[in-house]
Amino acid sequence: MSDTDRKVFPVESVLALVTGKEGVDIKAIAGYVAGRSLACDCCAKAAGPFAAAWLARLYPKFFELEWKEDMSWEAFVSKSRNLLGENVSLTPMDGRAKALADQALDCLMDTYKNLQKQTTVATELEARIRTLEPLEAKAQTLQKKCDDLEAKIKSMNTDMGGLRKQVAEFQGKVAINHDELMQNIKSAIKDGLKGLVVGGAAVGDAGADSPAEEENKVPDDFGFGASGANNDGFGF
Repeated sequence: MSDTDRKVFPVESVLALVTGKEGVDIKAIAGYVAGRSLACDCCAKAAGPFAAAWLARLYPKFFELEWKEDMSWEAFVSKSRNLLGENVSLTPMDGRAKALADQALDCLMDTYKNLQKQTTVATELEARIRTLEPLEAKAQTLQKKCDDLEAKIKSMNTDMGGLRKQVAEFQGKVAINHDELMQNIKSAIKDGLKGLVVGGAAVGDAGADSPAEEENKVPDDFGFGASGANNDGFGF
């Protein structure tokens, strides 16, 4: 690795990389050491352990540095400056170290891309849900109306069934026999004519017919559809 490939970083940035310090942007230094572009902080932190191994190879004194939980960050940086100086000259990883780092980072990048796609899909679905919520409320209202109409139709069908039964009970009971009706009317007319007063006097007794009675006698063929003995009279 030539000197032109080297790059100088503040010791605090190097320490943030190898310790995974929160709140510090380490993408640039992590990408340089890993020899590749890193799009997210998660990938930069994943490159940290590989970078730490690489830095320990370049500067064995890194093994002497340990950030303990009871130690403040400022005290840790101050102690590291005393040991390494203000800045650290670094070169990108190569060989087996880079191959292992690339394998891990490739897997992580694929996961990151899939997560981005899922996030995009989830955002689109959320937007669609917000759009469909008013329509869902309308659909529920319409469904209730349909249910009410269906109940009314069932009730009407039940009522119609009862009416059909009532109509069936009366079928045949009000039918009229036309021939029988005409015969009854004809008989009634004949009986009425026999009791008429002719010439101001009642019809004679049960003896032989008088000339007047004979003249006014109702012929047997009188009635609806008849025209008298000569077929020139009136009739029905």
